Amino acid sequence: MKRYIAIVLVVLMALSSAFAGGAGENNARSSILNVGTGSVGGTDNVVVEAISSVVNSNTDVRTSTVTTAGGAEILYLLESGDIQAGFAGTVDLIDAINGQNLFDGHPIAPEHMLQCFGFVIWDLPMVVIADSDIESYEDLAGKRVGLSPVGSSTASVLNLVFDAYGISDDIRLDNFTWNEGYTALKDGRLDTFVGSWSNGSPISGLIELKATDGIRLLSLDPEIVDKISEMNAGVGGGYLTHAEEDSIPEGTEILCPTNSGLIVADASVPEETMYQYTKAVLENLDTLKNTSVYFNGFEDVCTNVCIESVPFHPGAARALKEAGYWKDTFTVYGE
Repeated sequence: MKRYIAIVLVVLMALSSAFAGGAGENNARSSILNVGTGSVGGTDNVVVEAISSVVNSNTDVRTSTVTTAGGAEILYLLESGDIQAGFAGTVDLIDAINGQNLFDGHPIAPEHMLQCFGFVIWDLPMVVIADSDIESYEDLAGKRVGLSPVGSSTASVLNLVFDAYGISDDIRLDNFTWNEGYTALKDGRLDTFVGSWSNGSPISGLIELKATDGIRLLSLDPEIVDKISEMNAGVGGGYLTHAEEDSIPEGTEILCPTNSGLIVADASVPEETMYQYTKAVLENLDTLKNTSVYFNGFEDVCTNVCIESVPFHPGAARALKEAGYWKDTFTVYGE
């Protein structure tokens, strides 16, 4: 029940922002591109902040980052005009288009979430301390389970997993920021917290936890991947091995729920602005890779994780075409 109350609160907050009126309209016309990011400590926060630094240093575009609860709130803020761009998970785009889950009865029009480029594939297994007696997702029934903030893409994915296993009503669920969640797991206030590997690299909080307590990853049953993909086409499954995570024994594969991260923008953003924003990323990948390992797989995910049913922002499309990333199956908004 706690989870559903929290979800309602997030949606009401976003809807109240959507109807706030003039402030959002003024922001949309501002010379500053307000870009939404998730909670501190998350991959998206690191990535969006790094991109903003590169854009501000190499173009005439000026960006300002806005911290939010995550992808769902960002899409509501894009609709209201309070921000003009931000990150979203593929899980969020599918939910928003279909008006389901956090967007129940309130679908978001595509012009408020035009794709620009992808930046990550997240592997999202539940993580326990190494000596925990929890061996499977079924064992989470009755346990203290931690997820990232309500409204975050990761929380949306794992709620699908819990629904698919039929344990949503049996777990004791709390939501934390990433850093707080790993601290709660370490301190014993949680029995498990969601892990995040971005393009194969673990989030910083996991690295610290491994150094002090050791961790184990729970593996999905293959049929659960099929179930969650049927629930939301933006969610899938992928494997982590010893090569990506040294706590996994060699020769063992951990099947994880996956979600991909994209930069999206409102149609009101001028074409030239998003062209410069996207081009700056594509032309400064070495700088971004030196900033964070989360950019190491960028070339592989840039357009491969994008959703063909959602159009692209014209400015981003122009930069992608020039750089050779464009696919003929994509569409451009307004064309």
